[in-house]
Amino acid sequence: MSATAAAGNAPRDGEAPRLPPLRDELRLEPGPTARDGSPSWTLADPVSGRYFRIGWAEFEILRRWHLGDPAAIAARVARDTTLRPTGEDIEELAKFLMKSELVRGGGEKNLERMLAQLRASRKSWPVWAVKNYLFVRLPLFRPDALLDFMARNFGWIYTRFFLALTILSGLAGFYLAARQWERFAGSFVYFFSLEGALLAFLSVALAKILHEFGHGVTAKRFGCDVPTTGLAFMVMYPTLYTDTTSVWRLNDRRKRVAVAAAGMAAELGLACYALLAWNFLPDGPLRSVVFIWATSSWILTLAVNLSPFMRFDGYYLFSDLIDVPNLQERAFALARWRLREFLFGCGEPAPEAWPPRMRLILLGYAFGTWIYRFTLFVGIAFLVYHMFFKLLGIVLFAVEIWWFLSRPIVMEIVEWAKLGRARRMGKRAIVTFAVFGLVIAALIVPWRGSIGVPAVLGAEQRALVVAPVGGRLVAVDVAAGDAIAAGAALARFDSPDLDYRLAQTERLVAQLRLQAANALQEPDGAARAQILRRELDRAEAERAGLASERARLIVTAPFAGTVMEIGDALTPGEWVRPGEALAVIADMSHVVIDAYVAEADLARLTTGASAWLVLADPQAPRIKARLVSIADTATRALADAELASIHGGHIGVRPGPQETLIPETPVYRVRLAPETGDLPRRVAVGTAWIDVAPESILRRVWNIVLGVLIRESGF
Repeated sequence: MSATAAAGNAPRDGEAPRLPPLRDELRLEPGPTARDGSPSWTLADPVSGRYFRIGWAEFEILRRWHLGDPAAIAARVARDTTLRPTGEDIEELAKFLMKSELVRGGGEKNLERMLAQLRASRKSWPVWAVKNYLFVRLPLFRPDALLDFMARNFGWIYTRFFLALTILSGLAGFYLAARQWERFAGSFVYFFSLEGALLAFLSVALAKILHEFGHGVTAKRFGCDVPTTGLAFMVMYPTLYTDTTSVWRLNDRRKRVAVAAAGMAAELGLACYALLAWNFLPDGPLRSVVFIWATSSWILTLAVNLSPFMRFDGYYLFSDLIDVPNLQERAFALARWRLREFLFGCGEPAPEAWPPRMRLILLGYAFGTWIYRFTLFVGIAFLVYHMFFKLLGIVLFAVEIWWFLSRPIVMEIVEWAKLGRARRMGKRAIVTFAVFGLVIAALIVPWRGSIGVPAVLGAEQRALVVAPVGGRLVAVDVAAGDAIAAGAALARFDSPDLDYRLAQTERLVAQLRLQAANALQEPDGAARAQILRRELDRAEAERAGLASERARLIVTAPFAGTVMEIGDALTPGEWVRPGEALAVIADMSHVVIDAYVAEADLARLTTGASAWLVLADPQAPRIKARLVSIADTATRALADAELASIHGGHIGVRPGPQETLIPETPVYRVRLAPETGDLPRRVAVGTAWIDVAPESILRRVWNIVLGVLIRESGF
């Protein structure tokens, strides 16, 4: 049925209809049967390429739209059918039609109303930029003729024979590749070069072209129009798209599912043949291309397109499988209603009546989508930040977080406030607002009077003893737990190479002395004797250096204390490289506490503040202490390895040069002096609770954000 026909019998001259007339080019076609068994119709707008699914009531109202008056239309529908629409129902439908630009101006009043709606829909350029810089569509060409040709000549692709052949090709390719799996997996290394990266990009682009042809050709086979194919930019990343909106005209749900799945099916088919071809192609660019098609291309496609939480193929598949058009809008409306009822108990009716099982599906989908989008938009915000220079990246990051995450939450909270003002609050609403008040108070009130930081109790004087030179271990003279004096031998080494060089130097010294003495006995030998003495001085200096280096083969204690640890695998006869750890020595007669404070908490610390050390051992008593010093600069290398994350501690580190531990975030070392008499005579880790000036959580978050802004912007 045509909307033009429904608009016939226009009102007589001089009668200004209250309802604007429908546009002449609209089409009203029979649609699929709804979930409850009632008929539906599709309202098609051929100019914009949009399609709207309407029910029986809307259809009957549109058939009588030419009456122009809501009351008259409602009365006529009630007379001719069992439906009982109200004037308000018809006004709501009129608002929808005007918002969707499905009506034309009819009379001065309607024209003014449409102009007002147009002005309201116009967005300022900053708002337009925010909404479009992440996703922009650029139509390139009209593929209808090409797709029509392909649909006529490539119908054999949709046969069962081709499906069976594709599956067999994939299985055969997998079997052959599994027999040379190491070589197959090693093909990926090629793409780490510039040439390989460009080839991978080209391969993925060709696969995506096939993906879009899969959608378009399948849609054409079912008689649908495909008006445009173009390029879409998602976070500046180009991807193809094909407009298959007209599939909503299809009454058969299986056909709509087939169109939505056709792109992924095309790439999976390509992957099957590419996997088989890889086994027979020689090494080269073509084999690299089919390797991409057989592996990462289709995996990436499924990972992105199968997700129903964004408007990709998976969304339309899920929407058709559960037979819920406009899935996101309807699910979100239901979830907002459910959330408001849970929080405030307004007693409002649900936006739509759903069976219990479908209601659970829609609620789960809505909340799952919100969680997914929160994670995705935060990730996109960080991606946008790193794509641009720092200052612009920070601005775009803030815009992203506000527009896509904070703004919807704020708007919903505003709606909650309106509900509270418009209605008398019940018990549930009072409890909800009370909880929100407590949360806000907890964020604003400065209640935090202490901070907990990772700390280690140990000796004030502690040293890691390392091998000064390389050599062969002769003996280890101490054991863990031994008390030693300053200068006591810890380990002894020998070095055959050093012994050989020292012996050679001794012989050279003796030879030069003899030659110098003989030269003095010769006539005119004074000049030669002087040269030999200079060589002798150099040889004796070299001998002294070698002797000093040999003396270092006996490793001694730098101070008196206790051997806390002995290096692993210190077995006599083993070779030890220079700098290898031998032992840890500590003077446990003077114990201190070293703690590490985050940069955000540094300004709250004051020298002399009270503190408590709670050791990791639950049986150990708390140790009272006082803050005595604060480091001026952040710790470049973590000296207390016990607190490192790689050893089970709470300070995130990464390996640095010469086996150092570099903190991932800035931390400052502070020293605490114990005030408890009975202290453990061993190294112990725990948490130091330091008294600080009270600070609210909100101020703390603000300081962190401000610090990041200042640091990252380079101010």
